Amino acid sequence: MKFKAGTLILSIFLAAIPSIARAQSPATTIVLGPNQTGLVKTTQGITTRITFPDVVRDIICGDLYDAATGKGGFVVQRIDNDVFLKPVISKGVSNLFVKTGEKGDHTYSFDLDVVSINQAYRMVNITNAPTAEPQQPANTDASAKVLSLTQQQAEEMLNTARQQADKLIAQANQRASETYAQALKRTEDLDRQASERAQREVEDRFLRAMIQGVREVKTNDSHAAAKRVTLVLDPRVLTFDEKSYLRYTIKNIGDKDFAFNAISLERSFDKQSVLVPAKVVQGRVENKIKPGEAIIGIIVFDAKAINAGDRLTLYVRGEDNSEIARLNIQ
Repeated sequence: MKFKAGTLILSIFLAAIPSIARAQSPATTIVLGPNQTGLVKTTQGITTRITFPDVVRDIICGDLYDAATGKGGFVVQRIDNDVFLKPVISKGVSNLFVKTGEKGDHTYSFDLDVVSINQAYRMVNITNAPTAEPQQPANTDASAKVLSLTQQQAEEMLNTARQQADKLIAQANQRASETYAQALKRTEDLDRQASERAQREVEDRFLRAMIQGVREVKTNDSHAAAKRVTLVLDPRVLTFDEKSYLRYTIKNIGDKDFAFNAISLERSFDKQSVLVPAKVVQGRVENKIKPGEAIIGIIVFDAKAINAGDRLTLYVRGEDNSEIARLNIQ
């Protein structure tokens, strides 16, 4: 009975050995010298990490995936001492060169093979091969030629990658210029349409005013004199398209500059005074007049805001809303 039990335990242990081996197979170590090429087995949908003794500086892949064109077989990234490799194809081969060290002191060469998922590596550790003993001159020359050819191929691939990057940048700049030109044309079209709408609106208002006719209201007072200024109104208030227009002139009759704060329009009824909303358009922006000069302006207000029994007055006001001059319009 003891013999049978021991045999059973041994059988279970031997059966577990392949499982343990399979669990360890995705990780491997490759010892590489300057003139050696390592084989990295990858599979579609799985990322393989390759770890180097020094920081990775440059990567050159023979079939690098280009997102812009959708061509290429391998996506490659680097972080510190690691290179992450992922094929986007189900079958195929390529090669890979990796430079490490601050000045690119070491160059590692690899063949890439896309295999089934159970054969692919998940992690590959790279170690440097021991320094070889001096070889015969003939072998040294051959190794130098191989190394020179490898470096030349790497430089050619790097130049090709740079040219592709420059081409992509040029295409992006071209697309940006075209987009800007289209936006500028669109803005110009919108401005032109807005100008045309504004012109049509002015013409429509003018036509409505001509159809409705122009109404005139005579002003009660047309001239008022204050300490240093005179206020003169046109004898008529013109009304068309429900807007009333009254022109005024303020002249400085003193020997010093005259300034005022505002022109206001007020209506009085039942011993109450209310400010009438109005728009003032003057020939100059500043409310300042030199001796002997005058300001001419137009005050525009809504004709419907004035009732028949209201008393309408135009005021020239100074600091603290103080009254400088006034004229009764109606």
